[in-house]
Order: sequence, then structure tokens, then C-alpha cells
Amino acid sequence: MIKAAAGGGGKGIRAVSNDQDLAKAFRTAQQEAQASYDDHRLYLEKIIAPAKHIEVQVLADQQGHVIYLPERDCSLQRNHQKVLEESPCAVITTAERTKLGQLVANATKKLGYTNTGTYEFLMDQQHHFYFLEMNTRLQVEHTVTEMVTGIELIKAQVQIAAGIPLKIKQADVKIHGVAMECRLNAEDPYHDFRPQPGKITRLIYPMGTLGVRIDAGVVTGSMIAPFYDSMIAKIIVHGINRKMVSRKMHRCLLELTIDGVQTNRTFLAGLVADSTVSRGTYTTAYIEQDFLKGWLSDAQAQVSSTH
Repeated sequence: MIKAAAGGGGKGIRAVSNDQDLAKAFRTAQQEAQASYDDHRLYLEKIIAPAKHIEVQVLADQQGHVIYLPERDCSLQRNHQKVLEESPCAVITTAERTKLGQLVANATKKLGYTNTGTYEFLMDQQHHFYFLEMNTRLQVEHTVTEMVTGIELIKAQVQIAAGIPLKIKQADVKIHGVAMECRLNAEDPYHDFRPQPGKITRLIYPMGTLGVRIDAGVVTGSMIAPFYDSMIAKIIVHGINRKMVSRKMHRCLLELTIDGVQTNRTFLAGLVADSTVSRGTYTTAYIEQDFLKGWLSDAQAQVSSTH
């Protein structure tokens, strides 16, 4: 795997399976890294496949106290970018969760790191964890951690920066149910997810359901510019179990109304209803290698049946 040293968000990454493709992949990754981060440096790492992408959030105050929070499963990705995230991971045991959490907490203490941070790992089929990187910030998907713990991470981040000690001990961190986040993007999933700039003429978010949170930067009348990331909103749901959360998310996506620009709403609805996703057994390759082709075929069949 070729990765941008200053990277994030799936930019400047290329998977290479043979020597013949290495030079070309290196050049294109370097060009993308330079354009995205003004830094052309790259590094190489071993590809772990099939694998899950697992993250662990930590909070570390200036007084030396560190806590870890329940892991997030961010394995549903397309083009190395996250599409759907959930917490906790459906296939990680309590013992594995504790071991991994203690590992990142100890590492944070030894590093002398303070504030919020996110450790990222790949987990293989034998549940061995391979460290990828630490992001010295909150992630887009921090919302699912907030939903299952009740801890306001933005507030905690500001308080730590102000020198206020953590009021939460590790024993206080509990997992309450399951949370899931879908990224609503202005893109056309039927045509290779092409960006869809334009004006939103109507936007109605799903409202009135307990355990539903919408984080968004657009409303009716907003202009979607072609110069930025395509994500326009995050839909987050919480429930007592994965079955409830999947059904609630599916309902939210069906109730969401947006006109003027194409979005990945129907793609997300199909993904949430998928049996492999429902079981939580998917890997980072699942969307591109398994789900997408079948979903597009079903969508085409539905269109054909209406004519």
C-alpha cells in the first residue's frame, strides 16, 4: 500500500499488487498527495486483506489521566473513504475491546499525548490488530461514540485544552446500545459516484424519531460547490441493538427528501438493508468487491421493470 505521509480522508492512497504497477501508482499517489496536502512524501505498508478498519478514541488531560472509549467499525469504505460507521463493532469481544483499549491508553501515556486522539487499526480474520496511525483530532464519525457513551467529545476536547482535568474515569465509560452513522454525499451512485454540484431546491431531514441526530451544513437553497468534499450531512441513529439501529437508519434514509442535486441516499439505504452489513461481518473490501455490483444490477432491473 502506498500512502501519503501527510494524508487523511483516503487521498494519496494506492494499492499495488505487482511490481509492474508500482511506478505508475507511486507517481499518481505522489501527485494526489501534493495537490491535496502540499506534501509529496509517501510511505509503504503491508496490505492486510481481508480486514476490518477499527478505531479507538482516547481522551488525555494535561494532568496525566487517560481514558479510552468503545471502538468504532469504519470498514464500509469506497475508494478508501468511509461511507458508514458504527459503534461498537459487532464481532469484537469484550476481552478484545478491553485489551485494545488498554493498549492505546498505555501508548498515550508513554507518548505524553494530551487532548482527543484516534488510534486506527486493521483487524484481520484472526482478530490480530495492526496499527495504522494516530489522528491527533476528532474524526467525522466521533458522533457514534458520543451516542453510545453519552460523552460530549467536543466539550471534553475544549475543556482539556483549557487545562481542566477529566471528570470521567475509565470505570465510568459504559456502552449503551449501538450507534450508526451514514455520510450523505452529493454524488451520483449510479454513474461512478460523480460529484453533483448545484443548488438544493428542497431539503427535508427525517425528524421526530427518538435517537436520531442530523449533523449538516446545508439547507434548502444551499449551493453545492465543486471544489470541496462531497459530504453534505451526517445521519446518526442510536438504539438498543443493531437490528433496531439498522431499521431506524433505513427509515431515516427513505424519509429524507432532497431535490436539486443527486445524492447517495438510495445507495446508503441499500447498504443498510444488506444482510452482510446487518450481521456486521463486512470488511474494507466489501462495498467495491461484493455489494456495489449487485446493488447496481438490482437498481437497473427495477428501472427496466417500470418501462
